[in-house]
Amino acid sequence: MHRFVVEPANIEGNSIKITGDDLKHLRQVLRLEAGDKIGVFDGLGMEYEAVLTDVDKDRAYAEIISSFRSDTEPSVKLTLFQGLPKGDKIDLIIQKSVELGVYRVVPVITERTVVQLDPKQSRKKTERWQRIAKEAAKQCHRAYIPEISEPVEFDEVLKKTREFDAAVMLYENEEKKCLKELLKCYTINKIGNVALLIGSEGGFSNEEAEKCKIAGFDIAGLGKRILRSETAAITAISIIMYEMGELQ
Repeated sequence: MHRFVVEPANIEGNSIKITGDDLKHLRQVLRLEAGDKIGVFDGLGMEYEAVLTDVDKDRAYAEIISSFRSDTEPSVKLTLFQGLPKGDKIDLIIQKSVELGVYRVVPVITERTVVQLDPKQSRKKTERWQRIAKEAAKQCHRAYIPEISEPVEFDEVLKKTREFDAAVMLYENEEKKCLKELLKCYTINKIGNVALLIGSEGGFSNEEAEKCKIAGFDIAGLGKRILRSETAAITAISIIMYEMGELQ
């Protein structure tokens, strides 16, 4: 059964309205018609089974057959604070992070970030990243579309530490404690939300690492090898999700 995402405002009573790119895909690619069954999710965790009742070039309507809250969402809410890398590496990071179950992705401007965005570029990039998150959520059958925030300065991240039950910074110069060992120090069933901070190319400066310690971040490494930023993000998210029982 084909699956589509709609804005919650387009769901009224037992009726669902489909517009935009999903409508184009429904009509021109899949060539679905009235009477065909479809799956729909609202990006906030609700799933619907519906049957198309009317399809034209401007919109399609479907009648809800059943609705239920998705069971594909992790119980832990993981926010990835990702140092903004060069090129399109952030695209891959967002895509795979969404597939692995992150709750939110916040690109971060660090001391060693090379990319410089003006406000207009930042908004345009963020809109593109949000589309990537949407498509990744559809592909992996999530019912929630993670929010992709506009890039923030490093010091802004430090102010958010108290919003989380656990805050972890991956630091390439941390040799004593690896991420897996750190996670064993936590009482897993008491952690509802986690912040994960990862650097861009070149990692973090010593000053940034010290600031994170003062702000309450736990510092951890990923072993003896230095990983690329995108590899580190995917690896760390996978480890956290596994240790918290979200990949079983």
